Amino acid sequence: MLYHQRPLLFGPEPTVITTLEAGGVASRVAKKPHMHQLARGLWVVRETPPSPMERAVLLQKHLGRPGARLAVGGVHGLELLQLPVGGTDPWIERLLGSTAPVSPAGLAAQRQRVHLFWRDARVQTRQEGIRIGASKGLALLPGPWSSAVAHPVESLAVISRDLAPWRITACLDALISTEFGCPGTAKRCVFPPERVQECLDQLPPRSYGAVRLRRAWEDARSPCWSPAETLTRLIAVRSGLPEPILNHEVEVAGQRFVLDLAWPGVGDGAGVALEYNGAVHAREVQQYRDEMHRLTLLRDAGWDVRVITWDDLKMPLRREMWLGHLKRVCG
Repeated sequence: MLYHQRPLLFGPEPTVITTLEAGGVASRVAKKPHMHQLARGLWVVRETPPSPMERAVLLQKHLGRPGARLAVGGVHGLELLQLPVGGTDPWIERLLGSTAPVSPAGLAAQRQRVHLFWRDARVQTRQEGIRIGASKGLALLPGPWSSAVAHPVESLAVISRDLAPWRITACLDALISTEFGCPGTAKRCVFPPERVQECLDQLPPRSYGAVRLRRAWEDARSPCWSPAETLTRLIAVRSGLPEPILNHEVEVAGQRFVLDLAWPGVGDGAGVALEYNGAVHAREVQQYRDEMHRLTLLRDAGWDVRVITWDDLKMPLRREMWLGHLKRVCG
């Protein structure tokens, strides 16, 4: 099972040429059709300009010098693996007790910046919007257009200042819960918990990013299939509830179902469970019908299943209703 993220699509790799190859004068090259500046001295030949993510991948391949290996890192490196990098609402940080709220502007700036890691030979640049740092030596991953992607632990450490703690935990949950592959590559990668721990140990122990990652790592669990599951679990546990079993498999009426968060053996029946329904349940009629049938079978089998949505997490009165029910049943 793959983590619930929308797939990224990469078309054919565009041609990249130097200013000299394009005509020798940057101001004249910029006026030519289908020419888009990739960086100082480099141009992409294509009808549409590259996206920030495509720009990061192309710069990884064309910036630097022979013998220097670069890798795409930062936000773009994480999004190439389809990890749930994103912002957070202030109410979440207040609810979970974050002592250092993050600014949305910080993550927005990270998305516009290309972050690369160098290995073997030092690479520097003064070009605006490009940051190149030394890799800590963690494994590289294959990326689209035969590029290299930095290890997600390194990228998380770099941008951790601009991610809320629960978002870092959501990325770590995703990392240890499934296999990943970058768009345009056939190779799949897995990140078992013991390997992630080894990677965390390779980071400078007192660095800001390493400290934030280790704190978030304490809350990481698997298997987890969406950031909403991570958030729901953290809210429940912070409220005093026991740790749930994530994506708990049960067999009912000859069919196997998976419960998002489950507390088996609790209450008067088979157990109690929470199901988080996202936007797809409202858009897809057939999925909604299948979900109603599944809930009926589970409840007939003795499962006390509560279905919650984003508003049930966000709105205090609605949140207290399901939390209060769980506390009564689990108590």
